[in-house]
Amino acid sequence: MQRVRSEPAIQAADILAMIGGGVLGLALGFVAGGSVGRVNSRRIALAVERWRSHRTPHATRVWTEEDAERLEARVLDALSRDVILARRPIRVRVLGMALVELSGRVSHVSEVALAGDIVQEVDGVDTVLNHLLVTGVDETVVAVPGPSTPRAARG
Repeated sequence: MQRVRSEPAIQAADILAMIGGGVLGLALGFVAGGSVGRVNSRRIALAVERWRSHRTPHATRVWTEEDAERLEARVLDALSRDVILARRPIRVRVLGMALVELSGRVSHVSEVALAGDIVQEVDGVDTVLNHLLVTGVDETVVAVPGPSTPRAARG
């Protein structure tokens, strides 16, 4: 009878070959992605910067005009995705960091609340100043001259 010597299923050389293949695959994928345009060092740097900026509190961030334009674009996109609000003349103004003002006219009272709710859900918006007016309801009333005493009192 012969004794069979069992060897380990995976040897150290096999593990090193697998690790080397994985590293080589990642490196080739990064280079190929950079040439195609999907993944490159600039996009990774921008993603890291966005991640860092979300981690810092608002008090330490510097608010720029570019940030305001991006926020305004996100708010306008959110409003245009709603079927009803997309047809309303709503103006969006970014007044400061995470502060958005809505102005214009809508047709129904429920649209005022809907616009405020939609804008409040946009990433980067903390406060919404909703100055939307309802057509027909928020019209100014002109005083009509008339008698100073009620008709019933005049007898």
